[in-house]
Amino acid sequence: MNRIVRTSLIGTAAVVALVAGTCAPAFADGTSTPAPAAGKSLAAIQANAKIKTTARIGALNTAIAKVNAAQDISSADRATILATLNGDVAGMNTVEAKIAADTTVASAEADYKTIFTNYRVYAVAIPQSRLAAGADRMTSTSIPKLTAAQSKLAAALAGPDASKSTPALQADLTDMSAQISAATAALNGIAAEALAVTPSAYNSNHAVLEPAHSAVKAAIADLKKAKADGQTVLAAIK
Repeated sequence: MNRIVRTSLIGTAAVVALVAGTCAPAFADGTSTPAPAAGKSLAAIQANAKIKTTARIGALNTAIAKVNAAQDISSADRATILATLNGDVAGMNTVEAKIAADTTVASAEADYKTIFTNYRVYAVAIPQSRLAAGADRMTSTSIPKLTAAQSKLAAALAGPDASKSTPALQADLTDMSAQISAATAALNGIAAEALAVTPSAYNSNHAVLEPAHSAVKAAIADLKKAKADGQTVLAAIK
C-alpha cells in the first residue's frame, strides 16, 4: 500500500509541476498595437510583418505539438484548442501574404495591425490552451491520484496502522481532503471559460484571462498542500 500511495504522490507532484511551469502568466501582445516599423516605409512594414508572423507561427506549431502529445486533455478541449491554434497558423500565413502583396503604406499598416488585434496569439491563443490543458491535467490525473492516496491512507490509519494514528495525522488527512475539494471547485468549468475567450474580448479587457489563471494557480497551491499532507501521513506509517 505504501508503495502505491508513494507512487500516486510522486505522480501528482510531476503533473502539478508541469502545470505550474506551463501556466505561468502569459507574455502579451501588448496593450496597444506596436508601430509597424521605424520610418513606416512599405518595405519596412512588410519585413517587420514577416518577422512577427514567422515568430507566431513557430510558437503556435510548438504549442500544437505539445497538445497532440498530451495524454490527459479531454477530447473536446483538445479539439477546441487545436482548432484555435491551427486557425491562427492559417491566419498568420494569410495576413503575411496579404501584407507582402500590399502596394501602399496605408494598406500595409492596416493589415499589419490585424496580426495583433485579430489573433492575439501570445495573449490569448497560447495562454488559453495552456490554462485549459493544465486544468484538464489536474482534473483527470492529479485529483484522482490524490483522492485515491487519501482513501488508502485513511484506511491504513483506521486499520493496520491504527496504532500510529494521532490527532495531528488525522488533521493532516482532513486537510488533504479539504485541499483536494478546494482544487476541484477551483477548476470547475475553468477549461471552458479559458477557451471561450476571444481576441475581441481581450481587446476590450486585457485582464479577461486573469480569473482562469488565478483559478489554476489556486488549484496548483491546493494540490501541492494536499500532496504535502499525504507525504506527512505516509512518512508516519512507514
